[in-house]
Amino acid sequence: MKKLLITLMALMMLPLAACGAKTPAGPETPAETPVETSAERPSYVRGEDEVTGKITVYTTMEETQQEALKTIWNKYYPNSQIEIQADSVGTLATRIRGDESSDADVVIGGLFAADGTTYHDILQPYTAVNDKEQLYHDKSGYYTYYDVQVMSLVVNPELRKELGIEINGYEDLLNPKLEGKIILAAPDASSSGWRQLQTMLAVMGDKFDDEKGWSYVEKLMKNAFSTTSSKDVYNLVINGEYVVGLSYESTVAALIKDGAPVENIYIEEGNTAMAGGAAIVKNAPNLTAAQAMMDLLASTEFQDMRAKESSGRGSNGKSILVDLPKEDTLNMVELDFDYLATNKASMIEKWNTLWAKTH
Repeated sequence: MKKLLITLMALMMLPLAACGAKTPAGPETPAETPVETSAERPSYVRGEDEVTGKITVYTTMEETQQEALKTIWNKYYPNSQIEIQADSVGTLATRIRGDESSDADVVIGGLFAADGTTYHDILQPYTAVNDKEQLYHDKSGYYTYYDVQVMSLVVNPELRKELGIEINGYEDLLNPKLEGKIILAAPDASSSGWRQLQTMLAVMGDKFDDEKGWSYVEKLMKNAFSTTSSKDVYNLVINGEYVVGLSYESTVAALIKDGAPVENIYIEEGNTAMAGGAAIVKNAPNLTAAQAMMDLLASTEFQDMRAKESSGRGSNGKSILVDLPKEDTLNMVELDFDYLATNKASMIEKWNTLWAKTH
């Protein structure tokens, strides 16, 4: 009996010994695998718990680009609510300057390399962590670029056919049949209006800002109506109220992708390119989120998403190009940004004087 008990006890201990034995390690179970590692979060993205609260975005972006921005923001910062208010940069700047209780954290869009110090009074400097990847840099340190703007004409093809005309460039806009059928944005209130004025003076004169260029501008004014909003230009052409509007290539390309019945016409006389971007508002209520936004805008991830969704032309040297021609096919004329910044006020004054004269 004693021997039997000893044998039974030995048999009972075998499983315990097996449990303590070393065995080859098997694959980790899903529960043991971390949901997210630091390697999976890009270097330009801050910690999820670091960026919280509401971020208020003032922007000139159209809706497709706004949705792309919301998507990537919510992906990385689910604890931060993004609120967007869209309008022309002139209107947004006026709102910030005139409302001490403005809760704007950032302005995205409508800010360009040739602005000089125009908006510095409402902004504060910041340099994105991935600024070295950019092809364009703001030497004053205020702007974070994410976009390169090239100009175009937005044309309603049905209305153009009814008139029996062709529209391939600036010269075609002087056709008497287009009198009262052209819409443009005022350069003192809209970024697209200021960019279009630059481009007209660059390609329609013998040299930039000469009398020949301004002579063309004055002739164009007689055929055109003006608005203070870049959005009005393409919306009124889409709605059939105007045949042609002076706009941006990427905006028109995005509208066409969304089904708008318009054409994106590149100006045959030539074109200009300028980096555009965003900045943090002075005394931003949510500074941490505002800085995180600048880093995100400068990234290839955002710029590639914007290119795919709305054909935006990115400023990051590694970003892709979608549904847009290469710059070297557009007869580009280089702009003197310092000249533009120094002479913007006098050029706007001249525009307003000629507008009053022709209207």
